[in-house]
Amino acid sequence: MPTHDVDDPENPEIVDFSGFRRATGPLFPDGFEIQIDGAVAYQLRLIPSNKIVGRFSSTWDAWPVVQSELARGIPARCLVLDALLEDGSRHRVSSGRILEATARHGLGQHDAPGATQAAS
Repeated sequence: MPTHDVDDPENPEIVDFSGFRRATGPLFPDGFEIQIDGAVAYQLRLIPSNKIVGRFSSTWDAWPVVQSELARGIPARCLVLDALLEDGSRHRVSSGRILEATARHGLGQHDAPGATQAAS
């Protein structure tokens, strides 16, 4: 009795990927922000001193400060972005080089810092 089951091991479905194309360009051309459930604010701090650089209502507001701290010469490994939750706890959102890349893409800057494009 035929079941027409898609997961039939005797008749696997073959997908032809030859017509597929990889996405080009950035997924978020105008930038983005990260929203953590229950977060009332976000803070950027320096480690190991835990000095608070700034507090923000959204990560969108934090991206320019992250970029300015990096431009000021602060190493990426010393920056941490935390979410401040309603119950008073603090949770790490991002840090280090991932925070650097996230802030750059969050502002819509998709080229690596210092990268130059050749004139055509």
